[in-house]
Amino acid sequence: MIQAVIIAVAVVALGFTWRNRHRVAGRSWIETFRTKMKIIFLVLVMCSLCSKVVVHTYRHFNPPPAPIIGP
Repeated sequence: MIQAVIIAVAVVALGFTWRNRHRVAGRSWIETFRTKMKIIFLVLVMCSLCSKVVVHTYRHFNPPPAPIIGP
């Protein structure tokens, strides 16, 4: 399920960059490239934060077994 969410977010990010391509009539290609990279970077940051939350929540409710000490 997590992979499906990440793929969906990546598709949405690419959709935003595609949409912004048509709005930049008076901008240079460097400004357009920077805008696309900012959008993709923002999406990657959000994905990394969400994945950390998922892993932390999973580990909180499913802790590893206690180590056995002694013979």
